[in-house]
Amino acid sequence: MLLNAVNLTKSIGAKILFQDLKFTIMPGEKIALIGRNGHGKTTLLKMLSGEDQNFSGEISTRKNARIILTKQEHHDTGELTPLQYVLENAPNYFEYKKVLDEYEAGTSTNLNRYLKVLEKFTDLNYFNLESSILSTFAAFNISDKSAQEPLANLSGGEKRYIEMTKLMFSKSDLLLVDEPTNHMDFQGKERFISWLRSLKQTVFVITHDRDVLHHVTKIIELKDKKINTFKGNFKNYTSQNTIQTLSSVKLYSDQLNQLKEAKKRMEWGRQMRAKSKQWKTRYDHWLKDYEKIKAAAVKPSFWIDQNAVGDLDKKVVDSYQKFKEKNINIKVTTKKSFGMVLMSVKKLTLGYKEPVFENLNFSIKEGQRLFIKGKNGAGKSTLVKTILSLSKNKQPQATILDGNIKLNQDLRIGEYEQEIDHKYLDMTLENAIRKSYEDKNAPITDQEIYKLLAQYLFNPRLEGKQKIRELSGGQKARFQLIKMFVGNPNLLILDEPTNHLDLPSIEELENSLTKFSGGILYISHDTYFIKRMGGDTIELS
Repeated sequence: MLLNAVNLTKSIGAKILFQDLKFTIMPGEKIALIGRNGHGKTTLLKMLSGEDQNFSGEISTRKNARIILTKQEHHDTGELTPLQYVLENAPNYFEYKKVLDEYEAGTSTNLNRYLKVLEKFTDLNYFNLESSILSTFAAFNISDKSAQEPLANLSGGEKRYIEMTKLMFSKSDLLLVDEPTNHMDFQGKERFISWLRSLKQTVFVITHDRDVLHHVTKIIELKDKKINTFKGNFKNYTSQNTIQTLSSVKLYSDQLNQLKEAKKRMEWGRQMRAKSKQWKTRYDHWLKDYEKIKAAAVKPSFWIDQNAVGDLDKKVVDSYQKFKEKNINIKVTTKKSFGMVLMSVKKLTLGYKEPVFENLNFSIKEGQRLFIKGKNGAGKSTLVKTILSLSKNKQPQATILDGNIKLNQDLRIGEYEQEIDHKYLDMTLENAIRKSYEDKNAPITDQEIYKLLAQYLFNPRLEGKQKIRELSGGQKARFQLIKMFVGNPNLLILDEPTNHLDLPSIEELENSLTKFSGGILYISHDTYFIKRMGGDTIELS
């Protein structure tokens, strides 16, 4: 046993995230944690790492077990260089180095301590640590120059590589990894999956990346404040979850029928109880029976992968559709498209002092899908940011060195960005939605905001008052979706839209986008999403 969790219960304010969780992590396991956004997955990882100790229950670990947790955001470490950041997470590196430096500089005369630390430093191979880290960075296309600049200067994908490097050199027994492939390019994702498969350490990873889920040995689903455990990978999960869910649907349906009959008996007894003591006794019995069935008939959360649903009998599907878990409700424009050219790019060379890419040509019409492919640093985000700046009549950060970008005068863009604009972070969710509508001169009432919040599975009273920076990654992603559809756009520009979203939300997003009548320009490294969207491909290199 590496870690054992007993009766873990966690609340945030009035909201109970989960209750009485029990599970064990064994050495060498590769476990994925999945579940709806905002239900406490990242919080659970922080509890396991010791970062969050405000909970009830007990977490015990093997003696001297070392645990490390990755970060999703780097607001508090942005001034560190990537090299410093990784070195800080190598156990005792700076402590040992200080002892060696002080003795060798003559400011310490404690020979005994020096020799002990020297032995440990040598055994841990710390004399070569900095060069080894820089070599790993180089393999991820992070230059020595970037390794010495503030972490805040790096792109989202580069920060994921830094986190991966931190894990590699942490000498930890249990790696707690939060959404590792967000912002990674194809090459980085393949490296992560290859590394995951070769690892001897234990991994507990939050991910809804279906490519990664195919390479774990166990999936734990956090649902209805409890956990369900599924042995095997994503394929095993979908199969087992389908069987379990359909069994639960039948049980719940039977409970509702029993409740209906019990209610009839109880109401009949209520009318008859005044007639005799015998009727009063019957009524009391039927009332207790009704209340017992009613207490047991609590609706669980039902969700089955839509590919699995397609293989089921229609009667079974109808029953599942009647009771399935509520999902986000994305309303898109589905009117017939006339194929208007929304944007054209001709012989475009874009860059800063030097070109990022050259001689790019494409156009996109209503109803068309265009996939932008390329490694991190190939210019995908630079292209998107330039288009967005021009659409807002702003000066782009990058320079158009040759060629041009022509935007239709009737173009209305809805964008999904990798990271939320900083101007929203300290606003409440309500005010951020209001601001996103104001920015596009689109009127919205308080009542419409509350309706939107409910439509995207937010609690208007609780989560509507939370600051954007306090929301989970998945909740921030749902805010991005709300913001993207403001102003009835006819072109969507999507930069990694499945990052942070849970599986049901990804499914709903994919289904909605296939119905959208406007154009879609998208960047993604989710092979499932790319297959659903289809369209032509532009490769930047």
